[in-house]
This record gives sequence, C-alpha cells and structure tokens, in this order.
Amino acid sequence: MSIPETVKTLESYSGSSFCPEDFTAFWKEQNQNAAQPRPVVWNRVPFHNPMADYWELTFPATDGKLLTARFLRPKQGTPAPVVLMFHDNARRTRGWHHMTRFIALGCAVLALENREGCYSLTKGWEDGPAGLSLTQLYTDALTAAHLAGTLPGVDSTRMLAWGEGLGGGLAIVTAAMLPDRVVKCAALHPMPADFYKVWESGVREGLCAGLREQFRNDDPAHDKEEALFRALGYVDLCGFAPLLRGELLLGTGLMDTVALPAAQYAVYNRAGCPKRHLVYPNYLHERINFFENELVGFFRLAFD
Repeated sequence: MSIPETVKTLESYSGSSFCPEDFTAFWKEQNQNAAQPRPVVWNRVPFHNPMADYWELTFPATDGKLLTARFLRPKQGTPAPVVLMFHDNARRTRGWHHMTRFIALGCAVLALENREGCYSLTKGWEDGPAGLSLTQLYTDALTAAHLAGTLPGVDSTRMLAWGEGLGGGLAIVTAAMLPDRVVKCAALHPMPADFYKVWESGVREGLCAGLREQFRNDDPAHDKEEALFRALGYVDLCGFAPLLRGELLLGTGLMDTVALPAAQYAVYNRAGCPKRHLVYPNYLHERINFFENELVGFFRLAFD
C-alpha cells in the first residue's frame, strides 16, 4: 500500500479499544487527589543567567513517593505561561539547555522526571484500574500540572503540555483532565493507545513488550485476555482524546514500531478539539526536528 493510501485508510480509523463506562468518573477522582496542595522543596541549581532562574523541585506524589521536576522561569514581572514537559519511557528529562529555548517565547517550564518502575502496561492490572502502574504515572503527571499552576511567576490559565512517546501520552492526559488550564497540547508519537490493535499488529517493542510477557508468563492460554484489556481501557489514550478542549498538535512517524501509527491516528481521530496532524513517512520512534520547529510556532500562538 502506498503512503497516500496508508494515510487515507488511517484517517478514518478510530480504534478498537474498550472504553469503560466509568472512565471519566474514575479519572475525575484521580485528578481531584492530584490537585491537593503539596509541600515543595526548592533546590537552586547553578544555571541562573540574566534571562532566567532555575530550580529542581521535590514534592510528594499521591502515594507519598517523592517526585522531582526541573523548573525554570523568565526573569520578568508578569506571570508567564508554563510548558509542562514529559519524557519518553526510554529516556530521562531533557537537559536545561533544551528547556531554555522556551524562555525565548516568554514561557516557564516544569519538566517532571518519571518515577522508576512504572514502565509496564500490565503491572498491577488484577488490582483494578487504581492498581495499574500507568495509573500512578498518569496521576504523577496530573500532580505536577496542578503544582505548576501554584508556582510563583506562573500564569495558571495558560499552560502548554508537550511530550514525546509516553511523554506525549502524559501531555494528552494532562490536557484532557485540565481543559480549563491547558490551552495547547503537543505530542510526538504519543502512547499507549488502542491496545487491541497494538496486540493484533504484533508490536512487541518498548512499552508494549509488557503485553507479550504478560501472556507468555502469566496467561499462556489467554484465559484472562478480556479482563486484562478491560483494565487497560482506563489508561488508553483513546479514552482521554474526547475530553480534549484546547488545541492539539500531534506528530506521527509512519515507520514507528514502538507507538503504532494506527493507534496514534485513533487518538487523533477521537479528539474533537481544534487539531492538526503532522505525518512523517520516513521516521521511526525518534525525535523529529521538523516537528520541534513547528512546536515553536504552535506555542507562540498561545500569546495571540
């Protein structure tokens, strides 16, 4: 199938995943827990310059575990929009140099460092949706977003969410659950989504390797398959997409073997917000400079 034919087919695909009836209610409760006030420890780091100040913040998650995030803001008198940055599961938080680019846009940045041990699709699934390790990771992202709105020098009504891979998924979750605050969301190769399609398509890399290991090690006859996929419905980005209200910029590499392109299209097609999809036929699950160039203009428009 040619690239135009592939894209045309995907443009009408909305996914095959199960979305629980209480999906919104479940995440409303998680979001309320994440919004509770939390103490913050400020650690100054030696990158301060005439344009910006830099800190590393430490604060407790909803389960009490300490989280860390990098925070920088412009040295200006008026509250600044804040970019909520999230990283992929195979990487760490981007460097201070990378985040400083947003200072030129007049934006502050809060970049969460994902906790260790949560990069499993299936861990904790038999304990219900609240027991999934990904549920905790999503809730960590929401906790960071709520915290960002309370930081000095930040305009809590103009938040911009941005991430790659799993980080793209966290950006979408954050934008979906804080629709009155996150005005723009940019996601490159967002995952995880559309679990049935991912499994049927044979994706066995990255985060999705957990599905294969679950069946090989714990359910070789697939007796619990239906229950498993029902549980995973609570952390499927396809369920969050219809809740988006701010603008969405989504980037997809058609050669991605980690975040299935069809699953990314399912997320995009379910989103009813103003949106734009940038497709790169010859890119894998990797950073795409062309998308980051578009990101600068996309976030700049938050000021217009």
